[in-house]
Amino acid sequence: MTIGSAEQFGFSQLHQLRGRVIRGADQSFCILMTSHKLSSEAKIRLQTMVQTNDGFEIAEVGLKLRGIGDIMGP
Repeated sequence: MTIGSAEQFGFSQLHQLRGRVIRGADQSFCILMTSHKLSSEAKIRLQTMVQTNDGFEIAEVGLKLRGIGDIMGP
């Protein structure tokens, strides 16, 4: 599978798409294509996707990038 403009996707989408490819018994590949100009957050997100398949580890990095959020809002 080739994912174009992968920097525009979030962790959830990338992890889910990649998971669809690796379900079969045959060897599979997921290629993440990006533009040359990436934000620092996009670089971290894509490096994490390359380094691990563990959803919990991906979620931890996502939490560090986004922060815990605000329950009540501004």
